[in-house]
Amino acid sequence: MADNKVRFGASNVRYALETETGYGEWKRLAGTVQISFDPQGSQNTFYADNVGYFISTGAASDSISVEIADLTDQAKIDLLGFVQDETSGLLYEPVNSVRKPFALGFQVEGDATTLRGVRYGGTLNRPSEAHNTTTDSTDPDTLTIEGTFVGKTFTIGSEEVAILGAACTNAGDTHTAYDNFWTKVPQPGVAD
Repeated sequence: MADNKVRFGASNVRYALETETGYGEWKRLAGTVQISFDPQGSQNTFYADNVGYFISTGAASDSISVEIADLTDQAKIDLLGFVQDETSGLLYEPVNSVRKPFALGFQVEGDATTLRGVRYGGTLNRPSEAHNTTTDSTDPDTLTIEGTFVGKTFTIGSEEVAILGAACTNAGDTHTAYDNFWTKVPQPGVAD
C-alpha cells in the first residue's frame, strides 16, 4: 500500500440530507474552492503525583469553513432553509429558518492515493458574502459558509457508536468502499 507524501486538490464535494432511515441521495456542491475542518474537541488532564496522571480527549465536533463559487437555489433550500415562493417566484430566507442536518462528502487527491471522506451531522450558518466592482480584470467573488458537524450514532455490531466522520482510499487491491462511495452515503456498520 502506497502512502501519500502530499495531499492536494479538494473536489467532488457533495451533501446528503439526513432522513428518518439514514440519508437521501448525494447532491453535488459544485464550485468548491477550499474546505477546512477544525476540531472542536477538548483535552482534559488530570494531575496526580505532580504529573499528568490521566489525559482524556474527545472529538466532540468539527467546525467547517467552505469557500465556494456560489450556491444553487436547491442547496440554499436544502442546507440553509430558504423557501421558494411559487406566487412571486422569489427565493427567500425566513428569519427563523430550519436547518436540516446533513452528511458532507469530499475527495482529496494525493501523490499516491485518493481519499474520499464524509462528515456526519452537519448544519451550516448563513454564508458571508462580498460583492466587488469589476475592474480591468474579472476576479470571481466567492461565498464563505461556516458550520458545525456533531456526528451521528451508528450501530456497529451490537454497540451504539457516535461517529464524527469516516474515510477510505483507493489503495490496495480491494477498495469496495471507495468504489461505492458516491452510490450512497457510507455508514459505519452498514455493508456497501
